[in-house]
Amino acid sequence: MKMFTIGVVIVLIGAAMVLSSCAGPGAPRGEGAPYHHLTNGFRNPPDSPKRDTSLSTRLSFFGSIIGRTISGTKPTMPDHHTVPLEQARAQLAALGDGDSISWIGHASFLVRLDGVTVLTDPVLTKRASPVSFAGPERIFAPGLAVEDLPPIDVLVVSHAHYDHLDTNTLDLLPNRQSITAIVPLGMGKYFTSRGYGTVHEVDWYDQITLPSRSGNFRLTAYPAVHWSNRSPFDVNRILWMSYGFSAGGRSVYHTGDTEVHPYLFGEIGAHMQKNHGGCDIGLMSTGAYNPRPMMMGAHADPEGAVKIGRDIGCQRMVPMHWGTFVLALEPFEEPRQRFVAAAGNQALVMKIGESLSLSDVPLQP
Repeated sequence: MKMFTIGVVIVLIGAAMVLSSCAGPGAPRGEGAPYHHLTNGFRNPPDSPKRDTSLSTRLSFFGSIIGRTISGTKPTMPDHHTVPLEQARAQLAALGDGDSISWIGHASFLVRLDGVTVLTDPVLTKRASPVSFAGPERIFAPGLAVEDLPPIDVLVVSHAHYDHLDTNTLDLLPNRQSITAIVPLGMGKYFTSRGYGTVHEVDWYDQITLPSRSGNFRLTAYPAVHWSNRSPFDVNRILWMSYGFSAGGRSVYHTGDTEVHPYLFGEIGAHMQKNHGGCDIGLMSTGAYNPRPMMMGAHADPEGAVKIGRDIGCQRMVPMHWGTFVLALEPFEEPRQRFVAAAGNQALVMKIGESLSLSDVPLQP
């Protein structure tokens, strides 16, 4: 039965690869429209690196992933990669409502700034997949469970891939009617249909301002070099983004998923400086970068992630998008090792489940 199931999944993946290579978001909209807007979707900024999406490259990649699945080989990590759940709960509780950051795993963070609680790209379920029986499975449980989370004020999702937009988690959050969801163009339906209180669909450089304890919480949607889909039939129909937010004199940047770009992140950094007072903490997508021909143009390698953070001007950088799921072919612990080597004393490596008071994080390493 197990081999039959794997066989079915292989067939489905193969069909999806062929179909998705044929799907597309249309042609440019014409004069006056933003460059990234197409007639039926979106595209990356000018001068973005291109992915190799040939069928042979995809077949080789998925063949390697399927081979690992059939072999049953799972990666191992040192014990210090995670914080035991009871300790994680105690750490979070001890910080009260002070400015803090908690790594739940992958791209999911709980950030508190000036009394505003932000949840990013929440994936707290077993798989990053459209089905419950197959697809990338968590190697480590979420650092915090849904019931451990404080009431969420702002929920932000960077793009529609299953390791970032998890509808099962959206269904589990308890105070949906009081949450402000900030999501890319085309994604709002996943939140309005679930009763989220306020839903903002945003384009690149749109800004949302909300009250905070001592002033205002401000979030800006920024470009990213990536792509988006939920099925073979909606490729690039939902926009993707990175984002920066600030309140109470502190600022955070979340890359979403992105590749490097020759000038884009310098422009974002200038905007962050003007509108958010710079970037104190960068949450940098670091994993799922091999094989490079397929991942280039969608995921930066660790050295590229550090370059992005420095282009933006982030004082400290947290490697994320690694150590939770197996999404590519690099060794499981390599992203952290290479990131730390490249970032030096700007690196701020967190454990899954760890919570840090931002008052205790030195921003000038």
